[in-house]
Amino acid sequence: MRMFMRFLLPLILASQCATAAQVKDLEYGGILFDYYQQDYFSALVQYEYAHSQNALQHHGDEARLLKGGMTLSYGIAGQAEEIFSQLLTPEVAAGQRNRAWFYLAKLYYQKADTPRAAHALMQINGQVPQDIAGEYNYLATLINIRNRQTDAANAGINQLSDNIRFQPYLIYNLAISQLKSGKTKEAMASLNRVMTTAALHKSEELAVLADRARHALAQLEMTEGNLLAAWNYLQGVRTTGLYSNRALLTYAWAAIKLKRYSDAVPALNLLNQRSITIPETQEAKVLLAHVYETEGAKRSALKQYLLAEKAFKDGLSAIEMARKVIASQEIPQEFVINLEAMLDESDWYGMQPSLDYNKLTPFLTELMASNNFYSVIKELRDLYGIRRNLQFWQMQIHEHELIIRIRRDQTGMEKLMAAANETQKKFRFYKDGLMEQKLTTLTLSERDQERFTSLWANTQKELELVGDKMDQVAAIKEPYKLSYQLQARSKKLAAQVEQELSNTNSLIRSLEKVMRGVITAELDKHEERIRYYWAQARLGKARLYDKALNNIEDSSSGAQQ
Repeated sequence: MRMFMRFLLPLILASQCATAAQVKDLEYGGILFDYYQQDYFSALVQYEYAHSQNALQHHGDEARLLKGGMTLSYGIAGQAEEIFSQLLTPEVAAGQRNRAWFYLAKLYYQKADTPRAAHALMQINGQVPQDIAGEYNYLATLINIRNRQTDAANAGINQLSDNIRFQPYLIYNLAISQLKSGKTKEAMASLNRVMTTAALHKSEELAVLADRARHALAQLEMTEGNLLAAWNYLQGVRTTGLYSNRALLTYAWAAIKLKRYSDAVPALNLLNQRSITIPETQEAKVLLAHVYETEGAKRSALKQYLLAEKAFKDGLSAIEMARKVIASQEIPQEFVINLEAMLDESDWYGMQPSLDYNKLTPFLTELMASNNFYSVIKELRDLYGIRRNLQFWQMQIHEHELIIRIRRDQTGMEKLMAAANETQKKFRFYKDGLMEQKLTTLTLSERDQERFTSLWANTQKELELVGDKMDQVAAIKEPYKLSYQLQARSKKLAAQVEQELSNTNSLIRSLEKVMRGVITAELDKHEERIRYYWAQARLGKARLYDKALNNIEDSSSGAQQ
């Protein structure tokens, strides 16, 4: 649900931009182009330039809405709130004002300020703009669910009956709210409705949501002691989906509680084949040996304990390698930039990795699903982008300073002016000589003079052009000199960029430290859990060895007697 909510705002803003049937300001078109390329920094720079030139006569309010959304995408919620609030005046068109109220409501909801979000939605007057009507109903229903206004929430869900992008998630959220209110039966009915809705619309996203609903229903049934009902729900969860690991383990536990040990074995075997970095796999390795032991299959149990012990040793070695990766200097910049490529197991892009991140990422699956960790990743990605832009401008300023220094140090201007004067003298000499030649042609016959007419006209035209240029050069009293103010301004800008770059690097170091700390804590959890199950495997192995030894001793004693 959190992942869905993160991407909702950009979708809304994109639909808002699309409402402009015709771009009337050229600069606004440039802003839109960068926005759709997700180059928000360039779009914001273009906006500031266009705004300073008063070049947004027809799209001023739309551009400000866009700026507010992009500012919010950078995590600057306070500035975004200020921008949206500026669009609430009567001078702003009703449609844009309603959009601003909606975006404010969205902002407040994301900040968990539900009362202010509800108040902002209530300020929307007249008809809700068509392109945000679905999102408006979605947000209003979420607020009603949060406030436990069940009737209003159900009405909102029914209004979105043809919108599979929103409705299933709203039903699931309603089920969670009902559980918190102690309405278990109503919650179970809502979860079943999620499954029904997902079955009508085939998509991977809804299939994952249906698996989640089935798992939740199974846990509720197990809490009530209805193990068979829980078992039936778990049988419907896919064995390869996002929730397959949890479902397989829960399925095995349900079978064990029902004392149907043979039915637990296939699920545990399937988990046993998966990566040791998965918490459910770690538990399944010991649980499978326990099931064999309970069934009396001592050899199979001992073999599984030995295999589990080896797997846990390998898991601890993998964690040690992961710690070396996270401690590397290149982390976390490469990690952040290439995160999507790592998760998709596709080719690298952006920067070339200096380390094998496959040794790290398997331990972070649960962590990367958390909203807090995602926020750190997003802020770091934005800061890296800002740093790249500052470094680019720093390079540009250095080049500009070099040009200024060369221009100030140049010493050939006097020679250039002297050459211009000499050229002017030669021009007069050639002009006078040409006039003499023209007079000479007058001594020729009229037929011969006509042959030179066009030649003299073209030559006279070229002379006039050259003469104009010479007059312009002659009008220069002194050579061009660079302004000291320009040089001072360049130094001031260089100092500002240097300071902003220093501030950005400081923020990056702070967030990188936070990210390293969070990842290290996650690795600590994995290590603690693996060591616990490793100890269980060794205890199980020792117990079976002791039993075998006792049996041998008993057999020896019986034979001696």
